[in-house]
Amino acid sequence: MMDREVLDRIREVWRLELRAPGAFRRPGRHVEVRREAEASRAWVGVVRLAGATCVSLPPGAAGRRRLDALDLDADLTDPAVFARAVGPVRRSIGPATLAFLDPATAAARDQPRVGSLPVSHGAVRRLAAACGPDAEESGLLAVDSPVAVWRAGDLVVAASGYQVWHGRLAHLSVLVHPAHRGRGLGTAVAAGAVAGSVATGLIPQWRARTTLLASRRIARSLGFVELGRQTTYEFSGRS
Repeated sequence: MMDREVLDRIREVWRLELRAPGAFRRPGRHVEVRREAEASRAWVGVVRLAGATCVSLPPGAAGRRRLDALDLDADLTDPAVFARAVGPVRRSIGPATLAFLDPATAAARDQPRVGSLPVSHGAVRRLAAACGPDAEESGLLAVDSPVAVWRAGDLVVAASGYQVWHGRLAHLSVLVHPAHRGRGLGTAVAAGAVAGSVATGLIPQWRARTTLLASRRIARSLGFVELGRQTTYEFSGRS
C-alpha cells in the first residue's frame, strides 16, 4: 500500500502534467479539454492512476461525446481500444506502466556504492552513444540530477538519474551498456539515483513500456509499486 499523503502528491503532479485540474479526485474517468492557450500540439494524454482515469484532450478534439458514452471499464491506455472509441490517431507512445516508491520505504534500504558524474560528462555521453535508440527512450541525457554511474575501467557502463517533475516527483532514467546487461548494474545505479532523489524530498517515479519486463523487474526489486498506466496519442481529428 502507498501512504495516502504520498499518493495525493502523485495525483497532484499528474493533474499538473496533464493540465487537468479535475482529474484523479474520485474513481472513474475524467475527460478534460485543455484551454487553447495551453494546447501547443494536438496530443491526447491518457493516464490510469490508482483506480481513476484521466483523458486530456486538445481543444476541438473529435470523439468527446463518444468518450463520455464509453463503458467506464474500457482501458483507454490500450491504443486499439482508444482507436475504436475515438477514431484513428496519428501515432501512440506507450502503453507504459507507472510505478512509484514511498520515500519512507526507500530510506530504509541499504544503498550500493556507486560513483557520480554530471550528465554533461563525456563518459556519460559516450555511454549514451553506445546505446543508440535505447538512450533516447531512457531519457538519461535529459535528467536534472547528478548521474549515478558504474564504471568498468575507464568506461561508464551503467548510469541513472532523474528529472524533477513539478518539484515533487523524481522521474527516473536508467541506461546500461548493451555488453554489460543482465549483471544487476541497472539496479545498482538506479538505487543510487533513488537514494539521491529521496534525500532531496522527492517521490521516485518509474515509467516503463509494458513490454519492457526487465525494466519493470528492476523497479519491483527496488520496492516500486505499479499504480497505473500511461499512453500518449498524437491526434489531429476535430469535431
